[in-house]
Amino acid sequence: MNMDTNIIGHDEEDCGVEVFDERGNRHAVTMSWDGQVWEHGTGDYPHKREDRTEEEQRIMSQVEERAKYAAQQEFPEEDILEPMWDPEHIKRGIEALKAYQLDDFHREFRDYYKALQNPAKYASDPRESVVVESARIYKAFTITPDNRIDEIDDVALSYECQDGSDGSAGRVREMDDSLIVCAMPALDIGADFDYEDEFHKLVLTHLVAQIRDIYLHMGEEPPDEYKVQGVGKLNIHGDGIGET
Repeated sequence: MNMDTNIIGHDEEDCGVEVFDERGNRHAVTMSWDGQVWEHGTGDYPHKREDRTEEEQRIMSQVEERAKYAAQQEFPEEDILEPMWDPEHIKRGIEALKAYQLDDFHREFRDYYKALQNPAKYASDPRESVVVESARIYKAFTITPDNRIDEIDDVALSYECQDGSDGSAGRVREMDDSLIVCAMPALDIGADFDYEDEFHKLVLTHLVAQIRDIYLHMGEEPPDEYKVQGVGKLNIHGDGIGET
């Protein structure tokens, strides 16, 4: 079930959104123009987080995300959603990646392919100390105002070490309206995987799957064009991994 929303007011400081959740219960969410939720009123769930069930907290969290999305749609000039949580922003990245020359892609993204297969090789700690299952591998690129790829960053990663400490290598630049970030765990890429034939589609599918998961994150059924199989967001409300 998709949620119904209505903008119920706004001024220079904030915006109010009415949301009816999957159970038909009403919520009134007030947020600042940078997406910070100031107030979430509802008469149908406990007011304190510790008094809610996991299911109730999931609904409350998803309602807030749905309210932010509704406000961003109504006021596109505002920066309510983080860019990589805004489907419109990721759509621009998909368009840019589709238009990018394949020869250039194969050259610039090979480090991402190799790091997804063997992240420990790219770690700044000794390979044997890296918990491979914990690794998150990032590849970021910027896009121009007309949705073309501009700068492409080297691969970066974060991970845990066997001693419980955190490690990282490379860097992901600070988020802005030009940055597109691919973020995936280590992948078991088979020996029969053809890099030049298949990796471009894998990265494109990852961006499409991120849009899929943004809808799931706010308790919505994704549009059919985003119902793909593949790695999307690493952390969403209601998936058993994200904050619930």
